[in-house]
Amino acid sequence: MADEYVRIEQFGEFVRRMEERFDHVNELADQRFDSMNQRFLDVDKRMEQGFAQVDQRFEQVDRRLDRADKRFDDVQAEIRSLRKTMLALGVPVVVTVVGAIVSTLVKFLFFSS
Repeated sequence: MADEYVRIEQFGEFVRRMEERFDHVNELADQRFDSMNQRFLDVDKRMEQGFAQVDQRFEQVDRRLDRADKRFDDVQAEIRSLRKTMLALGVPVVVTVVGAIVSTLVKFLFFSS
């Protein structure tokens, strides 16, 4: 029967060792949590850097699109100018052609005897 019982000193030693092990486990768990938190912070920092680069790229694309819009506006203004020029050059030609046709008709109808 004496083999079944543990002395108080042995039990106290067992409790002390278990507390040391649990303290060690708690320290390891805290280190792991700190490591995971640091990893999350690193990932967050990288994401912010990536988003900053994406924002810069969007700003560059925005500037390029603004320049393209300005160029298209310039082309549109040039087309309007060409339209006015073509109208200014075309009206006298049309008037001349119509005048020639009318004068030919008048000659043929009234002076063709």
